[in-house]
Order: sequence, then C-alpha cells, then structure tokens
Amino acid sequence: MEPGTTGRSGKIAERVGARSGIPNLAEILAALPASDLQSLLLYVFQAHTQSLDVSKILHSSARPLLQPSKIDARLLNEFDHMALTEAHEFEAVELSPVAPLGLNHVLGSIDQNSVLTTIRNAEVLGDATMPLALECARRRRQASRLGAQAPVRLASSQRMIRLQPFDVPGYVPHFRLWSMVSAGRDTGSQAFETEHLGEHLRFYLRLFRSLANRGFRLDSPLVEISDTRVVRELLAAHGVNTEELRQSIRAHRLEGSDKFLADRGIVLPTAVEDLAGVVTDAALDRVARLDANLLGALRSEFPEAQFRLNFTRLEGLNYYSGFTLRISPLAPDGVRYPIVDGGFTDWTARLLQNRKERLLTSGIGTEFACFKYRVGQTPSSESDPLVALKIT
Repeated sequence: MEPGTTGRSGKIAERVGARSGIPNLAEILAALPASDLQSLLLYVFQAHTQSLDVSKILHSSARPLLQPSKIDARLLNEFDHMALTEAHEFEAVELSPVAPLGLNHVLGSIDQNSVLTTIRNAEVLGDATMPLALECARRRRQASRLGAQAPVRLASSQRMIRLQPFDVPGYVPHFRLWSMVSAGRDTGSQAFETEHLGEHLRFYLRLFRSLANRGFRLDSPLVEISDTRVVRELLAAHGVNTEELRQSIRAHRLEGSDKFLADRGIVLPTAVEDLAGVVTDAALDRVARLDANLLGALRSEFPEAQFRLNFTRLEGLNYYSGFTLRISPLAPDGVRYPIVDGGFTDWTARLLQNRKERLLTSGIGTEFACFKYRVGQTPSSESDPLVALKIT
C-alpha cells in the first residue's frame, strides 16, 4: 500500500507521524534510498531487541506465524519423494527462502501487506512460481544467446509464508507447496499451450495414482480448464469490470465465483457450443481446439478422472493470462477441495520483453493434501492446515 492511502497501513502511518511530530514521516522514509532505509531499520531493530528477554520471546513464539507445522515431517517428505519421482520431465531446484523485494507486487500485482517483507530489501517466499519464473527467464535469455530454444521445466517444494488476511477458520500463514513451471516460446497453433498443459495435468493425475498406493484417497479427480480471455469477454457482456472482481473474489474463499454470479443474476455458458455468438470466433476456436486436442486424450488415459471446461471460474482473472487449470479430488470426508491450481501468466514475456514467451505455472498444497486426503489424519478442525494456492 502506498504511503498516504486510507487503508489500515495508511492510518497507522498517520498515527505514528502525528505522535512523532513529523506528519509526513512515512513519505520521508519511503523516499530514502533503499540502502539508507535498510541501515536505519537495522539500527532501530537492533535497539529494539535490547529490551527483549526470554519471557517475551516465549510469549511471542505462540503466534501462528511462528508455530511448527501440524503435519508429520516424514509424511511431507514422503509426499515430496513421490512428487519428485513422478516429475521426471522437470528439473528439481531448491530455491532461496527469500526473493527480490517487490517480486510479488511487480509480477502478480499482490499487495505488499500480503508478503513477509524483510528489512534487507528482500521478501520471504509467498509463491514459489514467481522466483521459478525469474529462473526460467534467466535460463531462456542465456539459451537464446546460444541459439537454443528448448523449453525450461522446473519444479520445487518450498515452505511458503503468506500474510493475507484470512477470514476462513483454519487457514495458516505458512505451509509447504509443490510448484512447477514450464517456459518456452510460442510455436503457433496453440501447440505450446496444449503440450505443456497436458504435461502438468498428467503429472498430477499420475501423482494421485501413486499417492493412492501410500494411504491417500484422492477419488474421482475433477479437472477443470478455463480461459481467462473467454471469461473476461463473458463478464464484459454483463457489464462486470475487473476492479469489481478484484474487490470481491479471493482465492481462499471457496465457492466465491458462484456467489458473485448469483448475487448479480448472471448466468454464464457451461458448454463450448453455448459460446457461439456470445464470444469472439477466436475465443471460441481456442477452447474448442483445446477440448478436442487435449481433453479427449486425457479422458482415455485417466478414466478415473472427470474433465470439463469451466467458464464460470472467476478466481485468478487478475493473476493468470489464458488457460487455467484446477483439480479437485473427492476427499475421504466426501468433499471436493481444489488442491491443484495453475495457469498461464505473462511473467516471462514481461521479464524478457518478448510477447512470444509463454509460461505455465501450477502448484499443489502439500500440507493440505496430507491432512485432508491421507487416511488416518484426524487433527481437530481448528488446526486444519488450509491454504490458498495463490496470494490475494
């Protein structure tokens, strides 16, 4: 949030400025060179720690942000081992626990208040796909200089920290997340999108099969493919603007899309044939070809899964650009949870300043999968390690 805004952070800045006798204190600090602000804050926190003792440290350790995971570490490692085994097309990387300051805001338009910002001009990972995108951009740039055009496929398992304000009981500020990205150049005729979307979907469905042999139950996975461009066209026809969506839809609010549409009396098409005459011919052709060229093959390969196009998904419209994916297996408690989420973004295209660059990202909440889908995991509902796969 920018200094001087009327949000909670802005009000705090105003109060501190008034108390200090320097009303524009926040603006003065924000205008300092990053190195000077870092040095000042280091001095302030060094002085602050002099007043701390063991009793205060023990009291502070009760904060949810500082509590350990409630899932057994051996189970998390077992999950990672199976994921790494199935992700044989992807190079596994261990990311730094911190990323450049502003990464989530610049690439994903994320409010900085949702990220754990450090005083050393860095921020703790809140979404591994963004630093993976940076790594893809570096590799793609180097390969381009050498005349190579091979796609880059990376996977990582990391603990994330997110500080977005959750109003759903059970959500936790840190959790383990398995993430994958595929980066490359547009080859025309939607070939890159079809190939790599298929790779990501096949990985998760193979992983579900492997997990089923190790005490997990991920029954009848529902695979939903959407297209943000198609959905935007549909919403524009109903007079819905992106700012209205940004204020109303949050990734961690389940069934938020259905409520948004129902509250406004909006009924969107549910089948490809219903899009004719409603969206542009280009948009209709895009989803029709994907349905014919990819989903048909996947239905034969994975008869245990359900596949459908979803034109009512509103989550991620301000985050993804193009096709999105979501997988919701049936859990032992009889509920479907969207534990896999992903989609194409424009991040590498912007980083490399090349509109032909494509990037597909996806992830699965390891912690949540181990809690909800592992038979025998029965912590109380108050400690459910619920997570949202995207920062909002």
